[in-house]
This record gives sequence, C-alpha cells and structure tokens, in this order.
Amino acid sequence: MKYSDYFIESLVELGYTYCFFVGGGNIMHLLESARTRIECIAVVNEVSAGIAAEYFNVANRENGRRAFALVTAGPGLTNIVTAVAGAWLESRELLVIGGQARTNLLSAGTIRQVGHQEVAGSKILQPITKISTTVVEPMSKKLIKDFVETSQKPRKGPVFLEICLDVTAMEINPENLESKNDQQIPDMAATSELELENIMNLLLKSERPVFLVGGGLSYLDFQKNLKFLEKWKIPVATTWNAADYLDFTNSIYAGRPNTYGMRWANAVIQQADLVVAFGARLGLQQTGFAWEDFIPVGDVIRIDIDQDELDRENPKSELLIQADAGEVLSRMIQKFDILQVNQFASWNEKIKLIREALPVVEEATYQFEGYANPFELVHELGELLTKEDQVIPCSSGGSYTSMMQAFPQHQGQLLTNNKGLASMGYGLAGAIGSAIAFKDKRTILVEGDGGFAQNLSEIGTVANRKLNLKMFIFSNLGYASIRVSQKAYFEGNYVGCDGPTGVGLPNWISVFASYGIPAIEVNESVKNNKNFLTLLSNSGPAAFIINIHPDQSFLPKVTSRIFSDGKMKSNPIHLMDPQLDHDLAQECFSLLPENLRTV
Repeated sequence: MKYSDYFIESLVELGYTYCFFVGGGNIMHLLESARTRIECIAVVNEVSAGIAAEYFNVANRENGRRAFALVTAGPGLTNIVTAVAGAWLESRELLVIGGQARTNLLSAGTIRQVGHQEVAGSKILQPITKISTTVVEPMSKKLIKDFVETSQKPRKGPVFLEICLDVTAMEINPENLESKNDQQIPDMAATSELELENIMNLLLKSERPVFLVGGGLSYLDFQKNLKFLEKWKIPVATTWNAADYLDFTNSIYAGRPNTYGMRWANAVIQQADLVVAFGARLGLQQTGFAWEDFIPVGDVIRIDIDQDELDRENPKSELLIQADAGEVLSRMIQKFDILQVNQFASWNEKIKLIREALPVVEEATYQFEGYANPFELVHELGELLTKEDQVIPCSSGGSYTSMMQAFPQHQGQLLTNNKGLASMGYGLAGAIGSAIAFKDKRTILVEGDGGFAQNLSEIGTVANRKLNLKMFIFSNLGYASIRVSQKAYFEGNYVGCDGPTGVGLPNWISVFASYGIPAIEVNESVKNNKNFLTLLSNSGPAAFIINIHPDQSFLPKVTSRIFSDGKMKSNPIHLMDPQLDHDLAQECFSLLPENLRTV
C-alpha cells in the first residue's frame, strides 16, 4: 500500500477523526489519503489549522476525539509557528503533520535551499515542541504511536512530523515495516507517602486554605473529585486555563485570581494561609509581577509534573511536589476524613462577605453614554447562555480581560482560551475548532476588532461550513491595550494603535454582509434587546459589533509605576486600581497586616 495511506490509517487508529489543513504540493499524497478516511476541514491560513486543532482537542476533553493540523512545506510551516508556540506555552496536545521536499532534494544545511519550498521546518520548531523531526523513511505504526502519544503525556505539548514528499508516495509492505527507534514515554513516579503526609499536615493546620486549580490538572480528574471538595467545603480558585472547571454559583468557588483577575478573588487568595496549586504553574500573570508579595501571610504548595517549573525561584514555596496533579488530589481526598466537619466554615463566610462587597462589574467601568460597557455586556451574556454553549474568549486585549473578569461560567460549559502567547487573532480560529467539534452546540466568540482583523479571512470558513457561531467584536477602533499603555506611560503620544495613528480597520457590517452573515451593532445593555436576543438564539453564524468608546478603561487591574532609573514596580495583586476607599479596604483585607491593605 502507499505509505501515506498507511500513515493516515495509523492516526485513525489513534483516535484522530478530523484534520484542519491548507493544501499544498508537498502534502498532496497525505491529503488524498486523509480525504477518504477522516473529515478534512479546509481553512484559509495554516495558523488557523493549528489553533483550530488545539481547540478541537480541548472541546473533546471528555470523549478523546482528536484532530491534527496538516500543512505543506515552506510557508505552510512558517505560518503555523504561532499556533505551535501557543500550544507549547499552554501545555496543550497538538499534532502537526508537515510536508517536506523529496529526500534527494534536502539541502542538509549546506546551502539555504535545494528542494521546492524547502525550509528547515523541524529545526525551526524544535525549541517549542516535544518532538520535531524530519521523516526520511517510512515509520511503523508502533513508532507513529510513540511519537503521537508524546504529545499527550507526561506534560502535554505539540509534536511536529514533517514527511518528505517521496516518502509519502512510497509503496510499502505493512508486514515488513518494523520500528527501529521506538520512543519510550517515561511514567511519572507516584507521590511518596511522606510527601502526601506533609501536604495533609499543612492542610490540617490551615484555617484559610485555597486550592488553586490550573490546566495541568485535567478536567476529568477535577470533576471526579469535585463532590469531595464540596463535601469538605474547601475553597477552589481557578486559573484562566481552568476557568470552566467550576460553576460561578458553587459555594466553594473562590474566583479567578490574576493580575487582570476578579478583584474579590485576588482579595481572597492573598489572605489565604495555605495555597495548594494543582497543575498551576504560577507564572507572573498569576502571582503578579510583584511575586514576592504573593500569598504574603501563608504558605504555597506547588504540585507540577514538570521539575523545571518547580525549580523556578518564584514564588517562594513551602513544598514542591513533582507528580501528576490528578493523582495527588485523588490520594489527598482519601485522607480527608482527618479534617473536621465545617473546619473552614469561618473562612468560607469571610469569602462570601468579600465577594458580596466587591462586585465583578464595578461602577468605574460605566464611563461613556451611547457606548456599550464591556463588563456589563459580558456579564449579561453569561446570564443569557446555557451550560451547553461553548464560549471562546480571544487571547489578548480588553475584550479578553473583561471576559475573564466578569463572565459568569456555568458547570459543563466550555470556556477556553490561550493566554500564554497572548496573541491577537487567536479567537476566530479557536472558535472554528470548537464549533466543528460539536456542530449541534452554539459557540460564542468574543474578540476585539484589532485581533479579529488579524485573522478575518477565516470568516469564509465560518460561512462555508454554516457554523452555529456567534461572533462578538468589541469595536473600539484599534488596539485598546496599546492605546492604554501609551496613555499611561508615554503621556498619550499614540502610535500604531488606531485609525489616525496608522491602523486600518474595515466597516464590519459590510464585511459580514459580503459573506452573507447577518450582523447588528450594539451600543447598550442587551438583556431587553429583542433584535439581539433573536439573532443570538437563531441557528447559524451571526455577528454582533459591540461599540465601545476608544477611551474605555478596563478595570480593575494591577498597575505599575516607572521610576527615574527606568525600573518598574508593580503592586501586589490584591491592590488593584482604582484603589478601594479606606473603610472598604479595611473590611475586605482585614486578615492582612495594616501595611498591606493599601498602596
């Protein structure tokens, strides 16, 4: 049989049902083999293929269906680098299959190029993949399986295989094809009984614990243990990668702390006397740039599968446990009977009071009449959606942070993003992947106009597939985050942030009309807007242009000060701008020393 048939059949046996691709000469055999075996989704740009495949896999976290990206050599490879980098930083599963020139036309680093579209793809992607290799001879199913499964454990990440054109066209005898270099995927050592005992001793002594759950703890592992966390009433906060693990109304929910997080969640976690981080890498967005002030009156336990992450000096931690976060959580729960019933009752009551005192939609965000308030709209949208909806925020800018601060998520509702790279243009491709994963569900995309413009060509994919995708574009005439920074730090000397300073954006209603997609403008609250509600509930694609004033502030946020030597000093994450008045700060930060209650 032809090797391309053998290769694609190997992927089908491993659970791959979809392929996102842009066609090209160096993958012509692979695409022809895939066409008759799986559903192939054509996109306009290769970066969208990678992003869509990543989000497809996230959406199918409960059933194990998988998608991969297929791109040709040269520009196909270079276009997908951003998607690979995003999956790498978020520790997400992603398989990218690339084309390459024929084996007899590889330059092997001697000159810049011999074969058509030849570029050293595997070398380009090597620093941001778990495996990146050029396939110059047929691989067995066993070896393919070993390579592919490397993307899935022990710490997930992208795998890139570029296959030379002549290899894909080879006639092979499957029975004679044997693996020569099988990969061995190491198993993680189980947490020792002593380590577990140390964790439980700290928890037993704690009066104000918070479990901080990150994307490194799988959704399934968290769900199977949720009832026990609820029984013992242990507060659970989530990182943005685990934002949909817990319903916002759940009595143990402790919010989404972050530098752009919920103010009440930041106030809670900063007053904890013990934070146990399950698969949350505690990067600077999570701890704040003033990481020395993270958890100022408590201890931190970090449970991570990656020793390199644990070796970081920040934040200061009492215990470092290299292990699978799900395995540790399950074993901890088996020992929960040493805790007292309602042991954390007063702490839970304090969290409730803080949450009631610090609403997620603050008065300071109501700034301009005749324009929509992004926080109000996001909160109303969350109340209108159901647990069956799939919600895709973009990955940067005010539209993103307002979603992650104010959106009220429902249990069972997909809410996913890619924040590590913080790339504009991610949202639409991710929403396409999610919408194709579950075509019978409604998918909601929220993205800024600047970000949406970077990948608007994929509107054609939405229209062609008639996806049930509702696209919300926060239209503030450019790059709001850049404008805010230039206003705050450079006295409003704007450059490259809007139309007058060089950024050209289209008439959005006209753009969507050209694709046959209905679109309306929104300038105010939507909960009683009949046209809005009708379009939101109708099947098929639709767009909502949310007009937001260019000077709209996205608050609250943690700010920094620049000193004369050029250095910056950030506030700890609980001291967000605008600052709370004295009495409210005393009430909400009462468990902190006096000197940590104000800037």
